[in-house]
Amino acid sequence: MGRSSVFTFQYIAIDTEAGVTPEEFETFVRGEGVHLPLYPGWRWTLLRGLRGERAGQYLMLYEIESAEQRDRYVTARGEQTELARQFWARHPEAEAVLARWRRLGTFGELPTLFTDYRLLADNPRSTVTPGPRYRDRAGEEPVARVIGIHNLALRAGVTEEMFDRFIAENHHRIDDYPDWRFHVLKGERGNRLDQYVMMMEIASVDALDVFYPEPDIATGVAAEFAATHRDTKQMYEEWKRLASFSGSPQIYTDYLAVAENPA
Repeated sequence: MGRSSVFTFQYIAIDTEAGVTPEEFETFVRGEGVHLPLYPGWRWTLLRGLRGERAGQYLMLYEIESAEQRDRYVTARGEQTELARQFWARHPEAEAVLARWRRLGTFGELPTLFTDYRLLADNPRSTVTPGPRYRDRAGEEPVARVIGIHNLALRAGVTEEMFDRFIAENHHRIDDYPDWRFHVLKGERGNRLDQYVMMMEIASVDALDVFYPEPDIATGVAAEFAATHRDTKQMYEEWKRLASFSGSPQIYTDYLAVAENPA
């Protein structure tokens, strides 16, 4: 993940009225959908909500190497550019797979709701390193990361410039839990434009449960970590004077990665 990375969230739904089940959809995506051609510099991960606002629902998380690479293929309105249309014209074999996907649920395209974000900060010291968010291949260690999407809001009188500057000047003070990695994202465009998001990338469900086995209920291990990382705790208190923090009462969903086209 580069410092210029941008992210797109596409809110996906399966056709439950037609009897489509999560198992059927995920089996299709892992077996066929992941082989769809991908724009250069793009990758996507299919996520299923574990808990929170969208438990049981799906999100397509796109990570793109730069805003310039995103804009080559998708406009600010979410429409394909001429270069994107040329790309798909060179891959006519994809249409049959896309047609099967659309019979099961929505794909990452209009009129699906979406938000584009740019990366404000993350923690390069985290033990969660760039790599697959989902992997299930014979002979390799399985991977199924948890992606927490926690919406944030600024306090009255706080401007975006004030909060952006605070994050830029203070994010280095954050020490993540082991096997966790934070990303602060700022919404830039989309037909569902959210202002800020704290995106937590967690190595596994087990790594989540060590600290938060239930929503908003921290374990003793989490309390011990906070006690030994006082400056991180202090930074969070300063943060809360400017904006909300992750978890309740803000809207959030913790998702599990269930398929990935890794590029």
